[in-house]
Amino acid sequence: MERLDDSNRPASAAQRLKAFLTSFPFLLFAFTRLAYVGMSWMGLNAVNTLFYNDYDRHRVLQPYTWIDGLCRWDCGWFHNLVVNGYLNVEYAKVFPLLAVIGGGVEKLTGINHLVVFIIVANICSLAAYVVIYRLFTEIENEEAARFALLLLTAFPFAYYSAAGYPESMMMLATAYSIDLARRGKHIGAGFALTLGFAARHLTLAGGAGILAAQIRQRGLNPKKFLLNPAVLGLLLPWLFLAGFSFYLSWKVGDPLAWWNSRKIGWNDWVWYSFRQTLMYVPYWDRPEYFYYILFSIPVVGGAVGLLIALKNKRWEYVEISAYGLALLFVVMSSGAAGMGRYLASIWPCFLPLGVWLAKRPMLQGPVLGFFWLFQGLWFFLFSHQWRVL
Repeated sequence: MERLDDSNRPASAAQRLKAFLTSFPFLLFAFTRLAYVGMSWMGLNAVNTLFYNDYDRHRVLQPYTWIDGLCRWDCGWFHNLVVNGYLNVEYAKVFPLLAVIGGGVEKLTGINHLVVFIIVANICSLAAYVVIYRLFTEIENEEAARFALLLLTAFPFAYYSAAGYPESMMMLATAYSIDLARRGKHIGAGFALTLGFAARHLTLAGGAGILAAQIRQRGLNPKKFLLNPAVLGLLLPWLFLAGFSFYLSWKVGDPLAWWNSRKIGWNDWVWYSFRQTLMYVPYWDRPEYFYYILFSIPVVGGAVGLLIALKNKRWEYVEISAYGLALLFVVMSSGAAGMGRYLASIWPCFLPLGVWLAKRPMLQGPVLGFFWLFQGLWFFLFSHQWRVL
């Protein structure tokens, strides 16, 4: 009787769990999260006051210094949304999904919504690392993918993926939607992108990746393109926006409140472009803007790498390049105050950087160490509510 080959048997649940817990994305996630909670604990125990609005800090988190530093600035806007709903036009600055999840889980479990924000952000971040790593290994070799993910997590503003922000939801939604679109699952891709869009508006740039996948798979023939059901995947985020606009019209009397609320409570500098920042913002008034610009250099370098890959007809780069270049253009042309966290979310630009670094062993330690050193500095400032938005 023939002996069965154990290698052909499907892996058991325990084996799959062991493989996941020893995988590179999970180990990197675990390492970075231990670093964040450790830095939050040390920093807030050393200096337990905030630079701005200490009187208005979230007192429910203050005794837990190891996670308190992960809920600042926009985390408060989502808190306000849970407590008050869309009270007026200004509240429409933030899209609803994170607040809906936080408030819903709190009602079901009693866990404070601020804690839920942090948990959800980190679960999405782990899932994003897994999906992004899979995409990177499909496009390049495993060594390049590892260094790309290392650079993504070491980038000075990468801590936003661990904070009570929807940036990790945006990363997961864009990566998963592009992953599905590359496999021809365009309706699912559109649904994934819509969920991310409901959390952070810039997720919509991921539509460029879905569009690129559809063009690559079906060509530019208008009839083949428009009459294929896959085109519905591109429409789903816009249907959400229409529904959200209708809701805001009923709630605050302005269907475009999500757009018109942008400048309420802010000066024009907040929305300056890269060029406007250099030309019109005094360094001593907003020094953080100039550090955002400094650290945009490697991301722009990664974008150049994406363009070179396309020039060399590396068509497997098409989908991630379309998304990465579209989002980079938006980030560099408006919204200077959020440039740091948005640069940290443009994950496609880190793959060419990973390819470059994997070939230069002498630079690997210094480059990663430089990034992590500045990430520690900026996380300290963020956790103490300095103007790192």
